[in-house]
Amino acid sequence: MGEALRVSGPPVGVGLKFDVSMWPLVVITLPPVTTTDDIEYMQRCYEHVFAAPARHALIVDTTSIVRVPDAMLRQQMKAFEDSRRPIIRQKNIGSAIVIQSALARGGYTALRWISPQPAPNKAFPTVPAAARWCVQGIEKDGQVVPIAAYTLAELASNAAAG
Repeated sequence: MGEALRVSGPPVGVGLKFDVSMWPLVVITLPPVTTTDDIEYMQRCYEHVFAAPARHALIVDTTSIVRVPDAMLRQQMKAFEDSRRPIIRQKNIGSAIVIQSALARGGYTALRWISPQPAPNKAFPTVPAAARWCVQGIEKDGQVVPIAAYTLAELASNAAAG
């Protein structure tokens, strides 16, 4: 099994969760209202992920959001992503975004047709559905999937077999 990845816990006032406990599956949970501090913490954590020798799959859980990040924060996230496109292409197996609203998922999918990501990217209605897609990507990449990732994906039979 690969080396465990570690990132520091969030500073006081940061609501974003950056969970690497199921490495190589990374789960980011966005807070109800995202702040500049949340984005800066997320970007610092990503640098550890990019520095790791193994590739990773990513889930971004947006289900707790009550207000979409403002234009300034969205631009900050896009600028970071744009500046890291080569390493994302190399290190990211795929990214799954969890969006409960079918209308919003459709809009996100259409946006990604217009502006593709450097690695596979897909929207899902639930965390387990997103986790199943990510687990399949990790398996296809030839890496060991932690039991907790199978559990998150509601693939208990795979977890028992592992």
